[in-house]
Amino acid sequence: MSRLLLWGIPVTAVAVLVGVNAGWRWVFAPLLALVLLRFSLASLRVLVTDAKDLADEGGAAPVSPDERTLFWCEECGTEVLLVFRGTARAPSHCGQRMNERTEMLN
Repeated sequence: MSRLLLWGIPVTAVAVLVGVNAGWRWVFAPLLALVLLRFSLASLRVLVTDAKDLADEGGAAPVSPDERTLFWCEECGTEVLLVFRGTARAPSHCGQRMNERTEMLN
């Protein structure tokens, strides 16, 4: 709390002083840049974390010729035929995991 008061009050005073004298764009542009930078880094951090989970899983293997595996998205209806299984996890589409459907062939 004291750190907020120690830095927050002087920074706010300088921001108001700059905004009144030089224009508010000099205050809001760095704030917008900071928000965009933090959002971009958070998005990239999620991708790296997701990729680390995939690296821990076992090796890839071809799908058995006796079965046909489809993944489908509930949101838009997209279907994907699995030819080569790289991981045990289902792929993502429309922001969520796809549903797996396995059919046995004769």
